[in-house]
Amino acid sequence: MTVSLIKNAPLQFSGRSLLEVAMESSHNLGERTFQLGRELDTTRRALANTEIMLDLYHEVGVQLAADLDEAEAVILILRESLAETRRLRDERERVLRDELAHYKALAAAN
Repeated sequence: MTVSLIKNAPLQFSGRSLLEVAMESSHNLGERTFQLGRELDTTRRALANTEIMLDLYHEVGVQLAADLDEAEAVILILRESLAETRRLRDERERVLRDELAHYKALAAAN
């Protein structure tokens, strides 16, 4: 009885049968679902690529931090070396002043 009702007196919506509208809506939903699935796949690939890039940036950051630590250690060594060089220079200047004073005293005594 339902089948004959649809064939003989189909319900209308804006001049079209409800069956046509429903089939078109179903088709449109199917296309939209397929499109959303493709967009989701694209988004997943982009996210995976982003995760890869973040991992690379993290590795680079870790390496830079290690390089920075090494550079700080070198700077500390250089500072200590500079301080030692200044200490030795100051000591050498004192020794030379003492020797000069000694030789001046000897020259004045002669």
